[in-house]
Amino acid sequence: MSHLEEISDEGICLMSSSGSVAVLLPSTAFILRLTPPPARKLIENGVIVALGSDFNPNAYCFAMPMIMHFACVTMKLSMPEALTAATLNSAHSIGRGKTHGAIAKGRNADFVILSANSWEHIIYRIAAHNDVIRHVIKNGNVVEV
Repeated sequence: MSHLEEISDEGICLMSSSGSVAVLLPSTAFILRLTPPPARKLIENGVIVALGSDFNPNAYCFAMPMIMHFACVTMKLSMPEALTAATLNSAHSIGRGKTHGAIAKGRNADFVILSANSWEHIIYRIAAHNDVIRHVIKNGNVVEV
């Protein structure tokens, strides 16, 4: 399920018991001035939270570092929660949680190499991902320098 700006407490309980993934779209809530989805309440109730960009004309943002920043600022996710939501949980939401979304033996080698002294800079440096990301690795190969 995506968006979830208006989800009820009953809806949260149903999502939790069903194992559904809440795909939150921080840029959409921000750009359209909507009340952000209740990410904290979802997480506290055991709902798996993923992040998406909702890349379309009303929320034109395909930079996941910016999506992660919005999730931290407007939805009160911690940086580790935003990273997990943007990677492992997003992979899980499309049925690839066992092969993508984490750096581990046997998984697809899709990741970024940063030119920063800690991974948090991908979120700290607002809209500066081009300066923070040194390389993009897809299936073990450098695709962006």
